[in-house]
Amino acid sequence: MFHCDCGNDNPVPVGRIGKNTSSCGHCGIIIDDREDCKTGSKYNRLHNTWVNMRQRCNNPNNQDYHSYGERNIEVCLVWEDSYSAFKKWAIESGYNHTLKKSEQSLDRIDVDGNYSPENCRWVDDITQARNKRNNKYVPFRGKNILMIELADKYNISYKLIWNRYIEGKRGEDLITPLRGIKKYEIHGEFLSVQEISEKYRVTTSSVTNRIFRKTLNKLKIKE
Repeated sequence: MFHCDCGNDNPVPVGRIGKNTSSCGHCGIIIDDREDCKTGSKYNRLHNTWVNMRQRCNNPNNQDYHSYGERNIEVCLVWEDSYSAFKKWAIESGYNHTLKKSEQSLDRIDVDGNYSPENCRWVDDITQARNKRNNKYVPFRGKNILMIELADKYNISYKLIWNRYIEGKRGEDLITPLRGIKKYEIHGEFLSVQEISEKYRVTTSSVTNRIFRKTLNKLKIKE
């Protein structure tokens, strides 16, 4: 059994492990890129992006598989087989490891297309939201307007407007400011349950459970 630095144990013949090949033959990590697997390393977020991209498309147990794998969204063979190839494209396409995920994330230009160099780019959250399949036009004050534009114009969370729309609210009810919402202190800020959920990328039920258990300040922002 060969034990790879990526954390995988795979029955791979030693003869397949070479200087210019993946370390375990399955993970797609070139020897020089092994550091990227480690939390806190310079390109760890980029490596996680690659892992999550493949999981969404290939793993039926992934929470987002229904929006990707079930829709026959695939990862191109070059990226599927090699993290190093993905990393090379990312850097040449403007990936900046100093930016936060909200400032720069992987986006497919054609939301029905595959993950490939020709169909991907690096964008911020606003551009990403504009390109979502569920971003739609809604009637508002006599015009049809994109939900994301309502969010921008009235400084309201896109997710909040989307949730209100699903609940059946329309028109002015989509942009009504939140009033009388209790806020909780977390890492020096006072935020509502909804705001904490969005900022720390966890469910609202998880937030309320942490409030009850008094473990709110153990939450960390996911990169």
